[in-house]
Amino acid sequence: MLVICCLSSCIGYGNGIMSYAINGSSSKKKTFTQEELDKIEVYFGVNTKISRPYQQLSYLEATGEDGASLDDLVKLLKEEAARYGADAIIEITRMAEAREAGTIVFTEGNYVYDAMVLSGIAIKYTEKAKKLGNNIEQISQ
Repeated sequence: MLVICCLSSCIGYGNGIMSYAINGSSSKKKTFTQEELDKIEVYFGVNTKISRPYQQLSYLEATGEDGASLDDLVKLLKEEAARYGADAIIEITRMAEAREAGTIVFTEGNYVYDAMVLSGIAIKYTEKAKKLGNNIEQISQ
């Protein structure tokens, strides 16, 4: 009976996030408020030009379940970027990935859908860090 239950298990996906650290950054497990997430800027398109100097922190990729919205995936990107201490996400691109939902054994009713995938690069503005450093030096003098 256990084998039948395991074999007839559901297949499907939820919204998911992946990130790859650049420059030795690490993702911290933490929950962020909506206000904190709203501070993270988002820039769509690979030709986006940011006029401020920045450091790349992490490559991000969010994949949605069937029916996931663009807003759902942008929120996932922002949550992961916040864990790296990012100020913005640049070069966000949108793709589609075929995914299947249903059961493993009883395939009647299974279906394939195009999952939305967003990818981008989490960045930290370097001039903010310099200003903070300058302020600290001024306070300690």
